[in-house]
Amino acid sequence: WRKNRPISGKHAVVIGRSNTVGTPIAQLLLHNDATVTVCHSSTENLEEIARLADILVTCVNMPNTVRGSWVKQGATVIDLGMGT
Repeated sequence: WRKNRPISGKHAVVIGRSNTVGTPIAQLLLHNDATVTVCHSSTENLEEIARLADILVTCVNMPNTVRGSWVKQGATVIDLGMGT
């Protein structure tokens, strides 16, 4: 993924702020020079924020949290949901 899709300078949106997944992913993206927005269950206008992402990462345990219409064309989507 990193070879084919540069991270530096991209706007990444991470949905989920857990200490085990969301926050470390956000830090990893920041370390690779992305601009990162972290969203959570109380974030207003989540759909609008998600549409701005060049890289959209979901780290929530709820299926269908993000809809296809929320993803801008050409964005990279990473689903790290670990629901059972």
